[in-house]
Amino acid sequence: MMAGLKRAIRRMDATIGRWLGPRRVLVDVRNQMHYAVLEPITRALEGDARVEVFYTAERLSVVAAALADVPPERVITHEQAATARWDLYLSADPWTRPPLRRCARAANVFHGVAGKYDLDDPSHLPIEFHTFDRVLFINRDRMDRYLAKGIVSGAQAALVGFPKADALVAGAYDAGAVKRRLGLDARRPTVLYAPTWSPASSLNAAGEAIVSALAGEGCNVVVKLHPLSLDREVPKYSGGIDWRARMQAIARPGRIVHVEDPDPSALLAASDLMVTDHSTIGFEFCLLDRPLIVYDVPGLIAAARINPDRVRELRSAAAVVADVDQLRRAVRDALERPERLTAERRDLASRMFFDPGGATARAVAAVYELLDLLPAAKWRRTELCTTSLPPSPTLGTPSPSASA
Repeated sequence: MMAGLKRAIRRMDATIGRWLGPRRVLVDVRNQMHYAVLEPITRALEGDARVEVFYTAERLSVVAAALADVPPERVITHEQAATARWDLYLSADPWTRPPLRRCARAANVFHGVAGKYDLDDPSHLPIEFHTFDRVLFINRDRMDRYLAKGIVSGAQAALVGFPKADALVAGAYDAGAVKRRLGLDARRPTVLYAPTWSPASSLNAAGEAIVSALAGEGCNVVVKLHPLSLDREVPKYSGGIDWRARMQAIARPGRIVHVEDPDPSALLAASDLMVTDHSTIGFEFCLLDRPLIVYDVPGLIAAARINPDRVRELRSAAAVVADVDQLRRAVRDALERPERLTAERRDLASRMFFDPGGATARAVAAVYELLDLLPAAKWRRTELCTTSLPPSPTLGTPSPSASA
């Protein structure tokens, strides 16, 4: 009985709140990468006068750079968010949901496809997916796994794709302009080094040697570390190493740059080749059908609890190397024969990312459904038609029967 009373009170609270003002959306960003994953959706909401968007994080200092342009009054702590009223909670990570007391609905957007940390099958993990009203999936494989295991219901699951990749596949980035912004020589091939976070990653095993080897092959080198690798406060992320300082120490103007952009899509567009160990960014690069090299590190697969299927699939579309000498040879081969493994890259991209290019529209539509609002474009058309027509005599003037 008490549970039913609580549900009734929440419904009343949400209804009254909607009468009094705009829909209120709380966006939870654990790190800068999560902000980039959600940004295509939040950008659509930010442009809608019927919606107010607020941002929160476990540690706001970690995402300060990503939220620098957000008005300060729209950035709040988990503690501040706990007692406020929300029409929707939106996250890109199911681990860090704060205990919100007055939240009508919740949605989770997956932030990757790499199959790390058991997220392809979280049956034994303490993640309460059943508490989300919608779980937005990037590909059909993971959605089918969750449905088959009963982790989510058919009513919760929504197959939308990866909104962050839409601009990349649409060719929205000017590679030349990106290289100029980074101060790179456009005459050289550009290699992106983007390892995953983990003390067992290629960064921790041989990061500087990898960068030096790439530069030694006559390439521009762009280093894009996972945001968690830069988190010195948590050793399980960075190994306790100041990777920002280490990368700055080996930077060379015009040749080696370390970039901390929340969204690496522009860096992908500007790169001729990528080197990673195992990360979603490697799968994303396959959307461009450009050469990929996987630097194998003993222990990473077990340490990061990676789905063996994802390991096999990524490596099927890449050259796999185990040391810097093999890396040098693979770089030369990739630049001489970029068409090698093109069929494998295209096949992998098609399976990992559902209908790329239309993901943002599907995700935004799912969010508006949860907010009980018409999508912004449809609402504006409705408003325009309503305000441009003369008043209807039937609706504008009481009929004799109505006033009797």
